[in-house]
Amino acid sequence: MQRTIYPILPLMKKNALVIFTLALLASCRSQQTPHFDEDLWLRRVNAVDPSLLYEPHRDEAGSFFNPWMPRHLEQQNVGRFWGREKMAFEAFPAERYGHLNNTYDYLSDPDFDSISFADHASFFIKIDGATIIADPFFSSRALVINKKIKIPFDFSKVPQNPVVLISHNHYDHLDKKSIKQLSKKKSVFIVPLGLKDIIVKWGAREVHELDWWESVNIAGIKYTLLPAQHWSRRIGQKANSTLWGSFMIEASKTIYYSGDTGYFCGFKEFGRLYDIDYAILGVGAYEPRWFMHYQHMNVAEFFLAIDDLNAKISIPMHFGTISLSDEPLVYPLYETDLYLEKHPQYINRVTPLRVGGFIKIE
Repeated sequence: MQRTIYPILPLMKKNALVIFTLALLASCRSQQTPHFDEDLWLRRVNAVDPSLLYEPHRDEAGSFFNPWMPRHLEQQNVGRFWGREKMAFEAFPAERYGHLNNTYDYLSDPDFDSISFADHASFFIKIDGATIIADPFFSSRALVINKKIKIPFDFSKVPQNPVVLISHNHYDHLDKKSIKQLSKKKSVFIVPLGLKDIIVKWGAREVHELDWWESVNIAGIKYTLLPAQHWSRRIGQKANSTLWGSFMIEASKTIYYSGDTGYFCGFKEFGRLYDIDYAILGVGAYEPRWFMHYQHMNVAEFFLAIDDLNAKISIPMHFGTISLSDEPLVYPLYETDLYLEKHPQYINRVTPLRVGGFIKIE
């Protein structure tokens, strides 16, 4: 008599995996929130030797790292992050900080120098006749995380031959849709090491791939890739196989764009080396601090960075449309306002922009 064999083992394995995952998440929820000592963290940052910013930052296996303070993220903390119960925040007037409608018609005016906060960490910079776009992210999602606020963007408003800066290889900063659209504008791309091939694959023709401290001159403007305290990864790629960084733009005004970074010794070094007119600094996706402190700044660190950079005007970013952490979408702007109320000496040095807002470069 022939027996019927049912494929029960694969099913058992699948169910076991589900049960194990649920059990892991449940155990993570039941564990105490990891302790984070903000003062100890800042003491560690301030104790770093800035000469390490100039050290080799790629290992024998080809992975990049931050030589001044390598990132060691325990798997236990990753599990706790994904299995956590989100923090609760006090009610605040979120409508006061919502996005503004912007047609971007002024981008076609070569004589109107401006800085525009377009979306999340996306900025348009018009200066000396050039159009510069930093980390364009105009898709409706980053991998599987949908934007909570979706703002349609009309690429026809972008002048031909813009310079596009990409800070690193995360989906909310390196966006395939935006790269493809901007490639049609005959854009010039400036990217960290390891990103040229993917940009070319998506349609780019002119790509400058830089290491930290390397520069390229385009139409009289100097662009330098500087260190940042972050990391990189994309589906199908090994972690940190591509470099990350921030940008210094030297034109008639000097403009610093941080990309994603934690608070680190680089800010003091950049402030020592450059006379910075405008600093665009990430201050978002910072809660919970025990998980986010290495790679993203909170509001208090944003103000420490302002002092380190000695920038004349600083603009916060990395918030407003997509939720990547616990704090509400526009909470960083609210917290910035609270900080300015308590520290009025910064009022003339900070220009908080809502998404869609812009300022004229003076």
